[in-house]
Amino acid sequence: MFESWTDVTAAAVMAIAVAYLGYEVAQRQRKLRDLFEVLDGEDSAITARLEQMVDAGLLKPVAGAGLA
Repeated sequence: MFESWTDVTAAAVMAIAVAYLGYEVAQRQRKLRDLFEVLDGEDSAITARLEQMVDAGLLKPVAGAGLA
């Protein structure tokens, strides 16, 4: 399968990179959940409607909001 130690090293580095990427995505999702869960019922309804409008193409998301 691996012909030299460089192949093993490259595979290990790639596995670490993919694991780190997965960790970062999970961490950002957790931060977003924490942000949205503090909103009360009225704010949650407004946020949901705005998200629907973005999905429908009626609004464009703010570029450079720091959440991407």
